[in-house]
Amino acid sequence: MSGKLASLETRHQHALETFLSEFDAQPEELHGYFCERDWPIDRAAHALAAWGRGEELRGRRVPCSTWFWEEGTALQGVINVRHHLTPSLEAWGGHIGYCVAPTHRNKGVATRMLAAVLEPCRQLKIERALLTCNAENAASWKTIEANGGTLDREDWSELAKCTQRWYWIDLASGSP
Repeated sequence: MSGKLASLETRHQHALETFLSEFDAQPEELHGYFCERDWPIDRAAHALAAWGRGEELRGRRVPCSTWFWEEGTALQGVINVRHHLTPSLEAWGGHIGYCVAPTHRNKGVATRMLAAVLEPCRQLKIERALLTCNAENAASWKTIEANGGTLDREDWSELAKCTQRWYWIDLASGSP
């Protein structure tokens, strides 16, 4: 299995529609992609690039970089890196959020995608990356742990409305 991080481009129009359609039945499972579902590809690509530069941010959003996990012509997952934390991101969301399309789950996509995004995190001068996940989502916490995540705590999250785990990945050393 291969694959790579890819910034969204207009050439991804069909692949993006295929990816997003996998979440139509359960849109709450789509983490890390903050464009509106009905945005045309050129608008979504423009917005993601602008947000990565800290421009055109909506509400209290922080600068964030978004990549898709691309293998062949398919977009299999999406991962978003928030450049810094706010109190609400410390409570829920952290630095990194991601998801994998249902048809590509249980194939190691999330583990490879998270591993690949750690170097861009270092380039953003993030020394410790915070990730949060639902405590019942073993696939997610195993992905985080496989990439060097250390459990900080497990507790009820009022924002997430579930028991959540908070993990830190130390990036200052140069390896997860």
